[in-house]
Amino acid sequence: MQDIEKKLYRYAEYQRRIKELQQQIDEVLQQHNALWDGMLKAPSLDDVRIQGGFTSDPVYSAVQKMIDVYGARIEAIKNEISNLFYLVDDIMRMINEAGLTEKEREYIQYRYFEGLRVSQIAARMDYSEKQVWRLKQSALKKMKHDH
Repeated sequence: MQDIEKKLYRYAEYQRRIKELQQQIDEVLQQHNALWDGMLKAPSLDDVRIQGGFTSDPVYSAVQKMIDVYGARIEAIKNEISNLFYLVDDIMRMINEAGLTEKEREYIQYRYFEGLRVSQIAARMDYSEKQVWRLKQSALKKMKHDH
């Protein structure tokens, strides 16, 4: 049952990390797009060649490399988000397939997803702490048999 509990405790951590990564991707995407827009508004390499006879533009090359770096970072973040969604889905599938009662699901929500203490859960559910403990044992036992 400890493995199941560890998995359940990770749910909130995964959700938090997904939100952080989504913010990161927004920031990196803004930087990526700003560079891209700057490149589009800059004089073209052909214009530079005509004006100064350059065969290559080092600034243009540097900006292009930065855009590529941002693109790679965006892909890495997307992959991490995808992996986290898989882990979250696995936890939800484990819960959904266990045949939990509404009260057991409520306990799982409060304890593992919202991080409430047993005394807080007991107060919310209008149960004694002993009843909450029994609810926990019942839920974990069902998930263990299903998992």
